[in-house]
Amino acid sequence: MEEDETINIADEIKKMRDIIRSMMEPYSFEEEPYDIERRELRPLTEITETAEEIIIRVDLPCVTKENIDLKCTEDTLTIRAKMAECIRLLQYDRKEMEFENYRKTIRLPSTVDPAKAKASFRSGVLEVRLPKKSYGNEISIE
Repeated sequence: MEEDETINIADEIKKMRDIIRSMMEPYSFEEEPYDIERRELRPLTEITETAEEIIIRVDLPCVTKENIDLKCTEDTLTIRAKMAECIRLLQYDRKEMEFENYRKTIRLPSTVDPAKAKASFRSGVLEVRLPKKSYGNEISIE
């Protein structure tokens, strides 16, 4: 190989990283998957909407039911949970990150009635059922 044909591995890795980022851009997160300063992870979430309700399932490993805090308004659900033990993750650049909480605020796709919300927690999965708010009343004709 001639001198001008040598490949700088660091430059090639940077190019590949930029290509991957540009490919993932349409699928970007609404928020970062973690907050290092607050030592918080954003849990994986699944949102299902039916005609009557919104069902939210959230993965919360290393959490007990007593350590989950839910706050709901007509258009958002905020989930906070303290882990029973810290989770350590090793980043690609070999930096170790430590997390002790989960936190996520979800903007709901429809208006809900928070007073009628129900939640259950089994095997590390939180399920929240939020009935949609109904507007208006039926009027009977005499």
